[in-house]
Amino acid sequence: MQDMIDTLLRYGYVILFIYSLGGGMVGILAAGVLSSLGKMELHWCILIAFIANALGSSLLYIMGKYGKKDLMPYFKKHRRKLALAMLKMKQYGTILLIIQKFIYGLKTFIPIAAGLAKYDFKKFLFVNTLASLLWAVLLGYVAFSFGYVVEKIFEKFGQYSYATPLFLVLLVALIWFYLSRFSKK
Repeated sequence: MQDMIDTLLRYGYVILFIYSLGGGMVGILAAGVLSSLGKMELHWCILIAFIANALGSSLLYIMGKYGKKDLMPYFKKHRRKLALAMLKMKQYGTILLIIQKFIYGLKTFIPIAAGLAKYDFKKFLFVNTLASLLWAVLLGYVAFSFGYVVEKIFEKFGQYSYATPLFLVLLVALIWFYLSRFSKK
């Protein structure tokens, strides 16, 4: 655990940027907690996460719009989820673009679905940029505010080495269950 924290501190901003390209919810939360501990600068973390998240979602949109043929083989197992995301994109558009930033697991599908659904690029870019800014600021400050509490929780989990992997497996299972139930007919 300490090795992971040391690596995060050494390459934290670069890792945050790369991780935020594809979503980065855990990254901005970890950066906010580390900022509350004085290990990173909160405003730089928010700025880096915002830029990377807006850029990553825009690239996913472009891939969905112009690279449909090349992209579809990778989503062969997730056709239902992608079709559902396209339907929801046509129904809710702007609101879905904002909300999807805060729902873990949908961050990849919604921008691709917006591109596939031929959502207006200028409108997508504007809404996505505002949503990314809101996402980075809100999660960054929430994590910063609860940094002390999170530190105490990790101190308690540190005593039980089996608890962290068990928690991560449980979290992945819950996300998978949610997505599989949500995408059924």
